Amino acid sequence: MPKVIVINLDSAQERWGHIKRQLDSVGVTPERFSAIDGRAINHPLFEKYDEEYRVRRKGAPLSLGQLGCFASHYLVWQRCVELGEPVIVLEDDVTLIEGYFREFLQQAPRLGADIECVRLFRNRVKHCKSISMFELGALSFVKYTKGPMSGMGYYLTPAGARKFLAGADKWFLAVDMYMDRFWANKVECIGVSPECITHEHLFDSIIGYDRNKKPRSLAVRFRRELFALAEISRRFFHNFRFMCTHKCARWNKKESLTDA
Repeated sequence: MPKVIVINLDSAQERWGHIKRQLDSVGVTPERFSAIDGRAINHPLFEKYDEEYRVRRKGAPLSLGQLGCFASHYLVWQRCVELGEPVIVLEDDVTLIEGYFREFLQQAPRLGADIECVRLFRNRVKHCKSISMFELGALSFVKYTKGPMSGMGYYLTPAGARKFLAGADKWFLAVDMYMDRFWANKVECIGVSPECITHEHLFDSIIGYDRNKKPRSLAVRFRRELFALAEISRRFFHNFRFMCTHKCARWNKKESLTDA
């Protein structure tokens, strides 16, 4: 079964206890990964962040907490490559849906090499469709037409990690939004149903979003909308090509897995 890596700040011991107790109950010994606190340290990886480029396209800079979150996931991707084997990456504020999480652990070794990343939670964003791909045991795997805007928990192979790393030479989006750009980073956005984890709302976010953003000028709003339109177009054409080139192959795979 894949190794489970939990991203956890050194100061967030309550969160660590919360997730570790759950993993202990399913017989998993997690590897704790000490998260980067962008509010406390200026990590060398922050040199990858292009604030000017970010503001031109999104209208406001990333927070220090968002930079720390990106750095933490980036380092875990490097860890996956070093291990040379698939891992499950969890943030520390998730709740396991125990039965389905166990099922995923059991079925993960049967996933094909082309399945490089699987989001383990439900995609709740608006206007997202799910393309049925195949089934393993009690789980159904789908291709999302739109990213879930969260990195709370995912299965990742070394091949997928290399692609994430290769595409992250310049940071200008939060890490979850970066992962959602499957048309750019070449890591297809795959989900699983029923969901295996969900967000634990007992914990407040420690990323530290900027709640006092200045009003955007007309020029900034125009550039932001232009960027969004370009992203929507690229996502649409990627999904269209996926439907044209992969759907038959996926249904064939479903049949072969059922026979197995």
